[in-house]
Amino acid sequence: MDTTASVIQKWYEKIGFPKKYDEAFYAALAKIEVSPDATLEAYDKTSEDGIKNLLHYLYFCEETARRCSSRDIPEDILLDTLSDIVIWTDIWSEIKGELYLGEIAWLANHLSGRLFKLGRLQFAIPDPSLLEERGTVQVHIPAVGKLDISACLASIDEAKSFFARYFPEYEYDRFTCDSWLLDETLKKYLPPESNIVRFGDLFTRVKSEDADSLLQYIFRWDTKRETLPSFPATSSLAARIKKAILEEGETFHLTLGYILK
Repeated sequence: MDTTASVIQKWYEKIGFPKKYDEAFYAALAKIEVSPDATLEAYDKTSEDGIKNLLHYLYFCEETARRCSSRDIPEDILLDTLSDIVIWTDIWSEIKGELYLGEIAWLANHLSGRLFKLGRLQFAIPDPSLLEERGTVQVHIPAVGKLDISACLASIDEAKSFFARYFPEYEYDRFTCDSWLLDETLKKYLPPESNIVRFGDLFTRVKSEDADSLLQYIFRWDTKRETLPSFPATSSLAARIKKAILEEGETFHLTLGYILK
């Protein structure tokens, strides 16, 4: 096995891919060549070759590890962050019916060394080209179970310590979140003590726009308003949202909010 393949296999094992993918993964590893000169920066982020995406992104983990090591960021944080590759492989493999990694433009943030999972939440230093995001740390919510509010608060506290220790040169004054979870319309369908409602209320909301993105998270990633009738509701929230859209014509939103540091 050449060096490139060895690196890919190492990260496949380190970030905990389930055995159900082994046969397809090792067949692809033996068949598809990844150049040792391949880089995240040069990779086509619009690629729809899911297995090629997976092999390359696993290869790029090696450079991400070097970047983290240069700042003495602990390996457990690195591995927890990179585990999102497994999550997005699961999501897209279900859709495609084969081993497939999608959402690679999003995952480029993890591999660039700008985004980190710290407890329940993920935190990202914005791309320097996004002038309007300077001086902020973005909050993202990975699909890893309950949105326990105490765990979220602990994550925010951990993020403050993390960036002060490992990125002392980065100055910011607020955490921002742009998500369906901050949509106040959800208060019509959830009780006040709901973790989703409580999470949204942590933020000072500043703007909203109409969007159906919650369907991707509550149902399946390829769900759209017009295809919603064909997707089963697997939770009480899903049932309420499905009824609200199909029977009441409800509009939901992406909402931007912030928490001062």
